[in-house]
Amino acid sequence: MLYHVFISHTTKSRRFLRPLISRCSFQTFSSSRSAVAQQQERPRSNLNVIDFFHPSLSSTLFHYTLNLGVSGHPKSGKVPSETQQQDDLIYSSTQVGDDAYFKRHDALGVADGVGGWRSHKGANPALYSRKLMHYAQLELDRIKTNVRPQQLQVKPDPIQVLESAYHMTTLDAQNEGIVGSTTACIVILCQDELRIANLGDCGVSVIRQNDYIFRSEEQQHSFNFPYQLGTASFDSPADAQQFTVKIEEGDIVILGSDGLFDNLYDDEILEEVQNCIDQQEENTSIIQVAPQTISEALAHRAKIGGKADDISVIVAIVKKDERPPEPSPPPLP
Repeated sequence: MLYHVFISHTTKSRRFLRPLISRCSFQTFSSSRSAVAQQQERPRSNLNVIDFFHPSLSSTLFHYTLNLGVSGHPKSGKVPSETQQQDDLIYSSTQVGDDAYFKRHDALGVADGVGGWRSHKGANPALYSRKLMHYAQLELDRIKTNVRPQQLQVKPDPIQVLESAYHMTTLDAQNEGIVGSTTACIVILCQDELRIANLGDCGVSVIRQNDYIFRSEEQQHSFNFPYQLGTASFDSPADAQQFTVKIEEGDIVILGSDGLFDNLYDDEILEEVQNCIDQQEENTSIIQVAPQTISEALAHRAKIGGKADDISVIVAIVKKDERPPEPSPPPLP
């Protein structure tokens, strides 16, 4: 009997508690819902709106261009070929003795034809180096004019440019019976960095505030035997040194054949550059210095340096491109 009474008492208690619990739960849920509704009704006066197309959100704040100057001297006593004037109408590159170069506002290239081939029948190292630079420039023109949506654009790779140019030069050499080989260096400006491919003993330096921030090193199999592309060579564009250099406005880029770097030490090059800057009027910005003046000074000093060789010097001063970047075309269908 006591057992049944206890059960009965417990059951009543449970029946009594259930309405209380359900009533409390309902009140709590109702109050929470009303609080959320009130919060949603508050005005969003402090909501930040982000303009994803604002220039400040661009990954590159500045676009740069190269202000150029070029000078060169063929080796003393070297007579231009009979076809050089005709070649000037065919090729976009420029020939200096056995050297050749091209220049753009966003890319540079120099090649040094190996003169040791001249004792072989059919050899023309000057034409070989010129063709290589000509096709390198054409490849860059093709890449730059291949309009794509901005998100699909591919930054040019100097190794791929060199490979394409070498392929076309090899075909010409086979079809025209040209014997020769050349060293090469290609520099491409990609927004705020230089992309460099260097094969052999040409060279490139970058000077900032009267000091070097970059200097390439020559590639040689042995003394006076540089890496080279062409006849009987096992070297390929993939063997080239690759570098990426961050640049700023006012940086001075010096690209040259070995005729420059074999005749001038690094501190002598730096001295000539600083002399040209010091000759400018006071408070003249570095970007206002004429790169042609620096190029001529370096080429002249290298010419009297002692080693007889073809000399090609390209000087580029980095400056901000004030023109706004071209808008992206619509996506391809």
